[in-house]
Amino acid sequence: MGLSDREKEAFAEIESQLISDDPKFASQMQMGKKDSARRFSTRNIVLGVLMATAGIAVLLTGVTIDAIWLGIVGFIIMGGGIYLASKRTTKPPSKSGGRGGSASNSSTSNQSFIEGLESRWDERRRHQ
Repeated sequence: MGLSDREKEAFAEIESQLISDDPKFASQMQMGKKDSARRFSTRNIVLGVLMATAGIAVLLTGVTIDAIWLGIVGFIIMGGGIYLASKRTTKPPSKSGGRGGSASNSSTSNQSFIEGLESRWDERRRHQ
């Protein structure tokens, strides 16, 4: 069930107001913009978790042998791992890997904001 003409006009008006009021936020929220999409990188998450785990091991080793400097180094390594795991990337996922799923991602990149919302709404309704 698609949107009526009145609803489409209302969404278009809301979109134009959003773009005029806060263009930075509007550009971040537009679908299909590859440069504004910020995702978590699986590689960063895995490396960050491994680094945080190694940092905890070094921290506990430093506490166990009463080497404060080693505990501080372990804490810094652990903090760096957490930062790396939570860091987002603006780089789009590669064609071979990345986010799998629907093949409609390439067609969505050419749609406007409203058409993207409509397609997501229709997709959600189909899966219920």
